[in-house]
Amino acid sequence: MDKRIGFIVRIKQLFGKVVTIDEVGMESYLFEHSEIDSSIVSSEHLSLLPDPIQFDTFVYVEEGGKERMAGMGYDPIAYRLVYEIWLCDGRTIAYELYDETKS
Repeated sequence: MDKRIGFIVRIKQLFGKVVTIDEVGMESYLFEHSEIDSSIVSSEHLSLLPDPIQFDTFVYVEEGGKERMAGMGYDPIAYRLVYEIWLCDGRTIAYELYDETKS
C-alpha cells in the first residue's frame, strides 16, 4: 500500500483538506537524535523517542503556495508509529506522541 494514502486520510481528519495522491511527495530518512532540529521536535519529545528514529515525510503544497508537511516517526526496528508532527510553512502546528516507551 502506498504510504501517501495514510497522509491523505490524516490531513482530511485534522484539517479538512482533500488531497489527491499525485499532489503528495514522500521521502524517508533515518535520523540520530543529534541530527534533529529542536525547533521541529522538542527535546522533551525527543527524549521519549527511539534513537535512531525513522521519519517518513510527506509534503503537500496548496494552490496559494502554503506548504503542509507531516513527519511520521517510526521505531526503525519494530516499525511502529511513535510520533507524528505537522508543519505549515515550516511552523509546527500539531503533533501526536503515540508511544512513550523508548526502544
